[in-house]
Amino acid sequence: MTKTTFLLCFIALTTFSYGNTDTLNVKNWSIVAGYQKTRMLDKNTSPLIYIANAGTLEGAFEKQKNGKHWDIGLGLAIGSNQSKEFGKREAIAYDHYTINGTRDSSVYKINPGLSFLQASFQYSRMWKLKKAQRDIDLGARLYNQFTYTAIGADTWFLNQLSIMPVAKTKIYEYYKASLNAEVAIPVFSHMVKPPYAYDPSLPENSYFKAYLKTGASFMSINKFQQLRLRLNLRYQLNEKKALEVSYRFYWMNISNINKENFKAYSNTIAAVYKF
Repeated sequence: MTKTTFLLCFIALTTFSYGNTDTLNVKNWSIVAGYQKTRMLDKNTSPLIYIANAGTLEGAFEKQKNGKHWDIGLGLAIGSNQSKEFGKREAIAYDHYTINGTRDSSVYKINPGLSFLQASFQYSRMWKLKKAQRDIDLGARLYNQFTYTAIGADTWFLNQLSIMPVAKTKIYEYYKASLNAEVAIPVFSHMVKPPYAYDPSLPENSYFKAYLKTGASFMSINKFQQLRLRLNLRYQLNEKKALEVSYRFYWMNISNINKENFKAYSNTIAAVYKF
């Protein structure tokens, strides 16, 4: 399976239309700021559970017209990644002995305050389901998430590029307030996860090869499982502007890395301004 086939699958999913007579025509920009807490366990890198506390910032643009909806967005999370058992700690690195029988040492922090970085990109195409009892949008999303914790001493990273079906619906509505839900599950993904710990450029000399090729593989749901859930409580200020409180959750499991599963889940609470 090539990357070309990967993109063709996404195009095929996004060109399937449900057909409707909805005349809604809205364009929105969104600014999102929030707090994210992520737990990760990768026994191939460390036997410890790591917890990341990060601030998040996102920007997105979406357009709805005649029952069709598409959006594009970028996200960034920056924070601290610490082991659950030990938290922040220090280590001593010793140099080689000199001819005089002495050696120098350096004290450094393992996972300092800034030790977690996560960046994401998404592009979605959706259509309103015709003749449904409630508003339901169905479609597909191209999603990429890069997670990097090598700012501290414990090196770990993962890049996920996925095609995922997406479903959105309005659960409840009263006056100008509404509660909306979204579910997405990847069905086909290209994952980059090195099969070893420490510096990901080893044994390669090129970081480009290390981050984009080493440990790369195509996975379906038999080897990579993920659930992404989003709940938005929205208050419509006028036809175009709105305020939201957003809750996001994802759970994931990778099961083909040296027979050592990687597991992670994340909770995010955020404030959203649409204009």
